[in-house]
Amino acid sequence: MVSKLQGIWSPMPTPLAKDGSIDKAGIRTLVDFLIEGGIDGLFPLGTSGEFALLTHEERRAVVDAVVDRANGRVPVFAGVSDPSTENIIHFSADAKDAGVDGVIATPPYYYTTTNEALYKHFRLIAEKVDLPLMIYNIPEWTHVFVPPEVVGPLAEEKYIVGMKYTEYNLLNLLRFITDVGDKIAIFTGSDAMAYTNLEFGGSGAIIGVANIAPKLAAKIFDGYRSGDLHSARDAQLKLLPLIQAIGIGKFPAGLKETMKLIGIPVGDAKEPLPRLSKEEVRLVKHYLGEAGLRARSKG
Repeated sequence: MVSKLQGIWSPMPTPLAKDGSIDKAGIRTLVDFLIEGGIDGLFPLGTSGEFALLTHEERRAVVDAVVDRANGRVPVFAGVSDPSTENIIHFSADAKDAGVDGVIATPPYYYTTTNEALYKHFRLIAEKVDLPLMIYNIPEWTHVFVPPEVVGPLAEEKYIVGMKYTEYNLLNLLRFITDVGDKIAIFTGSDAMAYTNLEFGGSGAIIGVANIAPKLAAKIFDGYRSGDLHSARDAQLKLLPLIQAIGIGKFPAGLKETMKLIGIPVGDAKEPLPRLSKEEVRLVKHYLGEAGLRARSKG
């Protein structure tokens, strides 16, 4: 399984209708757009997918729609994060029923915990859920960092198959690659570090900007794998304006606005997240122009 967990993956935004409900037609359009653009894997219900704002039923509907449309073309690892280990196990059971290839979970958030409890959290999920498990290590959002001292034993004992590490901290990234990169897949979730992660032996990247320019993002991995390092580095640099665009406003509002402007509308951010102001929309359009993309929408 680990050998297949590589490349550039999409942390999918969740398409929403005007009334805030799940837009299943939008999900189908988005899945096709990403796979046809060369994306190597799909991660619904991550931060980009606003998982924490969705009901249990909405989460299930998203995963069902993504798996059905992907139809085995690329791996689908569903987000199952929650502060409760028990809830994660329930979400994982739903994901398994939908036919996912694996699940991704953050550490418990809101409440503080210990390294020993973090280890037990992921071990229990792995023992109770008959699916490959990846850790979603995103301390800026969860306020919990899963350190190498926890990830190492989990990898050694084969409770996990990978990790998405989302933090612009090269030292920690190198520690993970050095300690467990030969045992599990190490993905960066930091858009500007996709090439860097590959250069130091990581498996690839699960990055929001891949939703905007999947073909360009895919060139980072494809170029690196083929030995065309110039092409891979060039693709990484060309993504920089788009990375700035999707970060406008309160995430993922900027990502969703950018999707609309390139002609792949996924709706507004889920309440209570605010929409972009007119000035913020202007900035998004500016960065799209810097990237050589023309806004297709009047809105």
